[in-house]
Amino acid sequence: MSVCVTIRTEKKLRPNVYLKHLAENGEHIVVTSDEYPSVKFGTHQKAIRGIEVNKEDYGLEVCVCSFSSTADYQLFAKTVDALMILTGDKAYLEDDDEMEITEPLAKFNDEWIEKQHESSFRVTCALINRSGQYIVMYGLFCHFCLGPKLYSGFDISLTGDYERDNANRLLENLCEMQWLCANLEDTHTRMVIPSPIGGVEEGLSVSMICVKDGEVGKFDYISEANLLGIMDMDDEEVAPVFIPFREVWKILPKDVFTPLDELQYLRKGEVTLDMVHEMMERARHLQPNDLHYKPTYPGAGFDEAQHTFILMWNPNISSLSLGDHIWNIANMYAEYFNWSVWEHEKAKCGDRFFLVCVGKGDTGIVMSGVFDSHPYEAKDWSGKGFYMDMLPNVILEPGFAPMVTTEELQKAIPSFDWTGGYSGRLLSQEDAQKLEILWSCFLKKNEDRIDGETFNVNRHVTFNN
Repeated sequence: MSVCVTIRTEKKLRPNVYLKHLAENGEHIVVTSDEYPSVKFGTHQKAIRGIEVNKEDYGLEVCVCSFSSTADYQLFAKTVDALMILTGDKAYLEDDDEMEITEPLAKFNDEWIEKQHESSFRVTCALINRSGQYIVMYGLFCHFCLGPKLYSGFDISLTGDYERDNANRLLENLCEMQWLCANLEDTHTRMVIPSPIGGVEEGLSVSMICVKDGEVGKFDYISEANLLGIMDMDDEEVAPVFIPFREVWKILPKDVFTPLDELQYLRKGEVTLDMVHEMMERARHLQPNDLHYKPTYPGAGFDEAQHTFILMWNPNISSLSLGDHIWNIANMYAEYFNWSVWEHEKAKCGDRFFLVCVGKGDTGIVMSGVFDSHPYEAKDWSGKGFYMDMLPNVILEPGFAPMVTTEELQKAIPSFDWTGGYSGRLLSQEDAQKLEILWSCFLKKNEDRIDGETFNVNRHVTFNN
């Protein structure tokens, strides 16, 4: 969470006054905004988010946000101290009369800083684990994205204890990222695709890779936005492509790009014209028909625009073993899922799926979610088939978690064969509505037994505090 201290003063000091004071007292700072209403700066080579000094009616407000570096928190305390000295006025935590700050360097000490670090990780882990959403935060020079893949890469658990050394390594990595990106060109644009029904705030921001005059536009890293767009401005017959940012990793040449964080990628090699065209082709099946459409997850209501497909899984004969499935439960936010779809010509990005375990043993629904791609050709057990990528919102373990069994499914929806057959068959809309009622009631009844949550990995949130 953010921490703010207000210096109640009529002396609205010019920024250069306290910046000079800090520099004269040994602080090596870099300023990214030197004008009110918000002055932003951080310690050279040590800042992640830096601090802000805001001009308010009642004085000057100093703010530091969660997931700041130790140096950020230290500079926060020193800036409060400097403003108190320079103005001769009093300071209050959160502008609360009962929380006067008399000795900021003692109040915001090493023990306090450590508690801020612990709180930052505790809150972000809970947010990501609860919803599956990645979190975007504003850094001193660039956004940084926290999510399950990044946390997993540093051996940080979303649900249990983690080593403090691993958390420190992640913070160091984010700090290095800020200072690396300080001198690099990104793909962020001012382009926004407006919502047809909403205001400006519902518009979709775009990071763009462009080809113009036979050359790929210069960029050093792919920066976070709602969408990644790729466009060949030299050829009007080649339609541009726009894909959700969570899909970017699927189309990038691995020998040319390396991850910066959960969603952003550093270019480490040449990006040729052929590469851009190959990326565009790979991205076609990942572009939703409606960029603004947000699919409804199973259990959260019924949307007539979505079709429902039943995927079949027999762990006794499938290349996906029961052990693989159990591993996926613990790694559902970081793992990549896809499945073959028999009636693929009727399927589209945003449709729903239910994965049904069949065969011997405990059988029933073990996964639900939405497709996040259109059908595409790939090799399957028969040599060739059509697959679709999946975003699960629930995964259950047969024999351990409660399930909607195949017997219950057959009784409730007898028009469909729930015991086997082709995987990826379309359920009629009438039967799909029955299944939605059955599934939502099941989730409601068992919400305290399934980790207490219903998961959703399709959305992201911007978190400023």
